[in-house]
Amino acid sequence: MTSARSARPSRLTDIVVALLLAVADALALAGIGLIMALGGMASMGDGWPEAQRPHPGFSFSGLALAWTIPAALALSTFVHASLRMPVTAVVQGLFLIVGIVLALAETYMLVAIA
Repeated sequence: MTSARSARPSRLTDIVVALLLAVADALALAGIGLIMALGGMASMGDGWPEAQRPHPGFSFSGLALAWTIPAALALSTFVHASLRMPVTAVVQGLFLIVGIVLALAETYMLVAIA
C-alpha cells in the first residue's frame, strides 16, 4: 500500500520542473509579444489603402493563436496542482496571468486593426 507522502514528487523535482517550465513559458510569451509587436507595426502608418487591404477584418486564426498559450498554461497549472507540485503550480499560475493579459491585448489589437 502506498502512502500519500510517497506519491508526491520531491521538492527538488518540483523546483527543477518549475525552473524548466519557467524558461519555456518565458520564451513562449516573448514569442507572442514579438508577434504582437510585428503585427501592430505592420498595421500602423501609411500602409495599404482601405480598398486594397489584403485581408479585411480580423482573423480567427490570430485569435486562436493569441489564446492557445493561456489555454496551455491553464492546463499545465491544473495538472501540476493535481500532481501536488506546489512550486510548479504557482509558477505556471503566474505565467497564466501574464499570458491572459497578453492574449487580451492581442485580441484588442486584432479587433482594432479590423
